[in-house]
Amino acid sequence: MAKKKNKQPELPVEEPIEEKKQQPVSTPPKVVQLTPIIQPIAFVPYSTQDQELYMYDEEVEEEEDYGVEEEEYVEAPKKKKVSAAAIFLSIFSLLIIAVYVLGKFFAQDYISVLGSTSGLDVTLNMIDAQSFTDITAILITVVPVCAVIVLLSSLIRIMHKGACVVAMIFSFIGIAAAIAAILLVVLDGSEDIGYGMYIMAALSLINLLIALLSKREEKA
Repeated sequence: MAKKKNKQPELPVEEPIEEKKQQPVSTPPKVVQLTPIIQPIAFVPYSTQDQELYMYDEEVEEEEDYGVEEEEYVEAPKKKKVSAAAIFLSIFSLLIIAVYVLGKFFAQDYISVLGSTSGLDVTLNMIDAQSFTDITAILITVVPVCAVIVLLSSLIRIMHKGACVVAMIFSFIGIAAAIAAILLVVLDGSEDIGYGMYIMAALSLINLLIALLSKREEKA
């Protein structure tokens, strides 16, 4: 019998390798930032059995936090400013009193109330003659009295905003008395009105306007 020939295994045929096309590479920038490497490090605290254990107490920490917040939000007491209305009311009230009194001693031609008589002389003459029915003299006396009350009330309330009610009321009474006295003298016609009377009436009117137009202190 004829012997069979052993067939040799066929070797794989290598396919031709295609030449790869070269691709252009972009130039790197001048500064190259490398990726940071994060390496965890374990810290082991040293402790012994004799040391106390520290515990985390949430309630204590919350109380401490609240205490800090309260201290931060505590407002300092506000300093009160002097009221401008009270200052002006005091100044004009002093001027009314000055015109009423100083006309007796000097400048009678300029600050007299009735003819050459000062306001203080009008009041003194009424008291000496005890003629308390003389309405003109009473009204002239009322004007400086109201000015004194406005002055005192303004000094008392000088640290409060605006004008007090007392200053408003007596400023109104003062201007009303001054206008009424001027009208009575004009209607009577026996005496002339001095410049001092007009000055007191004008100052009383300014006091009334300041008292009415000043801003009031807001109530809490």
